Amino acid sequence: MRLVKILSITAAVFSIAACTSNQAPSVQASSSEAGVSATSSVVANSVFFAFNGSDVTAKYNKLLTVNAGYLISHSDANVQIQGNSSEIGTIQHNQKLGLERAQNVKQALVKLGVPAKQISVISFGNTKPAYPTETNGEQPKNQRADIVYTSTPPYQYTLKKTPMIDTSTMY
Repeated sequence: MRLVKILSITAAVFSIAACTSNQAPSVQASSSEAGVSATSSVVANSVFFAFNGSDVTAKYNKLLTVNAGYLISHSDANVQIQGNSSEIGTIQHNQKLGLERAQNVKQALVKLGVPAKQISVISFGNTKPAYPTETNGEQPKNQRADIVYTSTPPYQYTLKKTPMIDTSTMY
């Protein structure tokens, strides 16, 4: 039964991957930010987006699959998907874009089998930048949706500037 569930989740991930586009910025947590060694499997529990984009790319399949597996096997766990944007653009546009990002991450988790009742969404638009503007004026790390556990978080889950998760110790 467990093998069937894993195969179903894997098939869903590949289905989502086939429908995605747009390149997102490469973002990795520094070892000092995560508080772990450089060889650790601790990563930002966030999905990052291309400028003005809201498509979840295949780059995040593993992160979403790990979170989905945890949420499915821990029905008492809940997450809030927090959509964010850069400071470029109007407040209204950034609020809407943040919500689209959060909703798309929720949709990806639901397609992987997570009950929708375990996931809430919110948009912070451009009001909660976690990273400074880069020298060229861009803010790719703020174009993100954070997966924040609001109850029963996984082992070694942390929430500092952004949520961090150890993908090797989820269960």
